[in-house]
Amino acid sequence: MASNEHKNLQDVNRHNPKGFESASNDTILSKGLGTLGLSDGNLEWTSKADIKTRKFTFSGYCTLNAEGFYSYPEAQNQGQNPYDINQDYGSATISSETTVSQKKFFRIGQMTNELAGVVNSGSLQVSSPDGNGFTVALVQYAPSSSVTTAYPLILIEKSVVGLSSDNLINTYSLASSDFAETNIGLGNHLFLMIKSNSAVEGEVLVYANLSIEIGYSK
Repeated sequence: MASNEHKNLQDVNRHNPKGFESASNDTILSKGLGTLGLSDGNLEWTSKADIKTRKFTFSGYCTLNAEGFYSYPEAQNQGQNPYDINQDYGSATISSETTVSQKKFFRIGQMTNELAGVVNSGSLQVSSPDGNGFTVALVQYAPSSSVTTAYPLILIEKSVVGLSSDNLINTYSLASSDFAETNIGLGNHLFLMIKSNSAVEGEVLVYANLSIEIGYSK
């Protein structure tokens, strides 16, 4: 039997698979879908972040701030409800210009990201008793050992409308291109923020469920 048969070659003498040199980093070689009932799919390099994924859902309700300021969730303390988005951010714009005590964000019990990842897609569902617009934001904040104030970073801000009934649900599909930022850092905390788009008369209680798929390359 010939010693140069592929199964007898040492690792250093074996060639890389087709397309290896031109493939992007952090990709996996797989076989494409091909024709139904046949095995004619082509080899293709797929991003790890499209295969190694997890889905997370963020839920909450908010009585819209009459001044149009953003609100963020209560802390996960005894007697408080982490789904109640009722803490006044003090601004209608999320930026470094408006900071709060870091402990207020740290104590929000929605999600802590376990590995650095990338948002692949998402879905947003809302209900409201009226047809006025409001904005749902998914944000992230990075805990710090050296500063005592913090501000959130926007992943997505989505302007939505209710269907004039809290028994009707409006659904929005979210592509990765809809997100202002898709990279999520290791250990970052994610949570919802909500604001009204216009002046609010009386108490308007809205609900939101936002799901995202995060892809990981590690």
